[in-house]
Parts: sequence; structure tokens; C-alpha cells
Amino acid sequence: MSKAKLYLSPRPEFTGVSSSFENARYVFFGVPYDRSSTYKAGSRFGPGAIRDVSANLELYSIRSDVDLEKVPVHDMGDIDTVEDSQETLKRVTSVWSELVATDKIPIMVGGEHTITKAAIDALPLDLGIVSFDAHLDLRDEYLGEKIMHATFMRRVAERIGPGHVMEVGIRAFSKPELDYCKKSGVEVITPLDLRRSSLEKTAQRIRSFLSKFPHAYVTVDIDALDPAYAPGVGNPEPDGLSTDELLTLVQGSMGRNIIGLDAVEVSPELDSGQTAAVCAKVIFEAVAALSVRGLQK
Repeated sequence: MSKAKLYLSPRPEFTGVSSSFENARYVFFGVPYDRSSTYKAGSRFGPGAIRDVSANLELYSIRSDVDLEKVPVHDMGDIDTVEDSQETLKRVTSVWSELVATDKIPIMVGGEHTITKAAIDALPLDLGIVSFDAHLDLRDEYLGEKIMHATFMRRVAERIGPGHVMEVGIRAFSKPELDYCKKSGVEVITPLDLRRSSLEKTAQRIRSFLSKFPHAYVTVDIDALDPAYAPGVGNPEPDGLSTDELLTLVQGSMGRNIIGLDAVEVSPELDSGQTAAVCAKVIFEAVAALSVRGLQK
């Protein structure tokens, strides 16, 4: 048994239709972890809620004209989290390392956004990352912590280089975070920027950014959406993206150099299921778009 599999426990299958690991190009797994949450905790319940709703959504993508029932996705289960946060994050990195080594495309769901840092630790440095989020998460330190949900992107930028980072949907940040972006070259697209331009031009800007790198990664904090569309999040922020805007931009981000993606920060106890549903839809449309591009190779 691989070391990574020792960290995973089986769960009900994503979409209710799980292919074998050997036949699957995409591998789904959850990380029920929200230890550093500072406002409304509960994203540790996200993976279960996303699985539940995914099995009750239709699997045909009208955006990509793809029947997802025919796209092989394997559900590995959830990573067993422990009290030691560093050990939990090391487990996430180990799982990513093994999946990438087998030429799979991992699809990770959280859990809080800190887990993205653990994923990036397993990936090559020639990586471009696009983060859909309400927040920059670029603080150098927060509440005495260097690695947590408000600082993880700073650690990512330090590892792969700030010029490798684009953040989309941003509308909540501290002045030092904004100063860091201007000084370091982290690229930022706010909802206001999007509305002053156009949805298609913004999608093209994201594609152009990711195309500069041999490898690409997309992370979606569901609070990139306006709380009207996704109220079940730990840190809601008004004036966000619409569901159509997020789905269109995520779909447009799915190039042939994508080596992994995640969706995080669903707190299902804070609403009646709509946030988990839109998160599952984001994953559906990302996989559908990736599968179309794969067929075009």
C-alpha cells in the first residue's frame, strides 16, 4: 500500500459514480480541515456536503457539451486529519506528490484554504496559479501564525514566485497586502475590474497568464462568489462574483497545462445546501472543460 493511501479513509463517492483508480484521469479527495478558521468555522464538513449534493445533480455540462457520466473520475475518500496541523498538511502534500507522479489530475475539496499551500508544496516551481477568492490571503503573519488561511498565499508566492500568482474576485484585503501586490507583482483582478472590462476579456487575461507557465493550478475559494449566491462560507464578503461569472472564468482557465485544482471553504451548516451545490457545479464544469481540451490533443 502506498504511503498516501494510509492517510485516506473511504467516503460516499463523488457524483455517486466512481471509476477505478487505474482508469481515471481525475482523482477526487477531501480534506476535512478548518483548524485555523478565525470567524465561522465549519468548512471541515464541506467534503461530505459536496459529495452529497453531487450525487443529486445532473451530470451533463451544457457549457462544454460533455456527459460527465462518461468522464472517469475516481474518489479516493478523505484525508484523515489529526490534531497536529503540520502533520495534516504534510499528509496533503504526500497525497498530491503520489497522484502527480502517476500522471493523475487531483481534484481536492476542503476544508479551509490553507490546504492549497500543502498542495503547491508537492508541485514544480515552474507553476502558475490562479486563485478565485474574495481575499488576498497574503498577510505575512496573522494572530501569531505564519501558515493559516489568511497567510497561505504569501507562503505560496514565496515558494513559486509572486509573478506566478494571479488572484481573481478580490475585494477584501489589508493595506500591507495591497502594498505587497504592487511591489512584488502578484496580479489582481477585482470584481470592479471585471465589470469595467468584460467577462470574455477577463477570461482571456486569465488564459494568457496561465499559458506563460509549463504547469498551471486553479484554486477556488467559494467566497469569491457574492454571499447572495454562496452564503455558506466562513468569511462572507459582499460585492462578489455571480455564479455565471465564476463558472465562465473557471471554465476558461482549464488549459492543457493544468495539473491540479481545488475548491475550498464551503461551510454547509451555514446555509441550506446552495453553497455546496454551486461548489459541486464548479468542479463539474472544470472537469468537463478539461476533458474537452484533452480530446483535442
